[in-house]
Amino acid sequence: MTEIIEKIGFIALGGIISAVAYLLKRKIESKPDLELLDKHQKVLDVHKKMSEQGLDIQSLNTFGQMLTAKSASVQNHIQGLQTESATYLVSSPSEHVTQLEMNQQALESFTRSSEKMSNIYDELKNKLDSDQIPLYESSQSSWLKYSKEQALAVASMYRGGSIYPLIYHTELETLVHERTARINSELDELIQLGN
Repeated sequence: MTEIIEKIGFIALGGIISAVAYLLKRKIESKPDLELLDKHQKVLDVHKKMSEQGLDIQSLNTFGQMLTAKSASVQNHIQGLQTESATYLVSSPSEHVTQLEMNQQALESFTRSSEKMSNIYDELKNKLDSDQIPLYESSQSSWLKYSKEQALAVASMYRGGSIYPLIYHTELETLVHERTARINSELDELIQLGN
C-alpha cells in the first residue's frame, strides 16, 4: 500500500514539475516579444514627435553631423593649445628649476593662455548680433567664476604647500584651453556662416 502511495506521490510531483517547467518556458518565450513590442512603441513615439515638429531622418542626420563636426573642431583647438603649451615648456630651460620658478612659469603660461582666450573672445563678440552679446558676456562671466572655483577646489589639498600655486595655475590653464577651444569653434562657425 505504501508503494502505491509513493508512486502516486511521484506522479503528482512529476506533474507539478512539468506544469512549472511549462509555465516558465512560456514566460521566457514571451519576454522577447514584449521587448520587441516595447521597442516598436518607442520608435512610434519618436516618429510621432518628429512628425509633430516637422523633422525627418535627413534633418536628424544633418544635425548629428553638425554636432560631430563641432565636437571635432573643439578637440582640434584643444590639441593645438596643448601643443603650444608643451612647446613653450620644452623650450624653457628646466635644469635645476626651483619650486618658486615652476610656480612663476605656471603663472606666466596661464597668463598667456588667458590673454589668447580674451583675444578670441573679443573676436567672437565682434561677430555677434547685438542681442547675443549680453548672453555671451553673462556666460563668460559665469565661466570665469566657475574656473576660479574649480581651480581652487583642485588645488585645495595642497593649500599651505609650496606647490599650491603651480597646481592652481595649471588647472586654470587647462580650463582656459578648453574654454578657448570652445570659443574658437564658435568663432569658426560664425565665420563659416558669413558673419
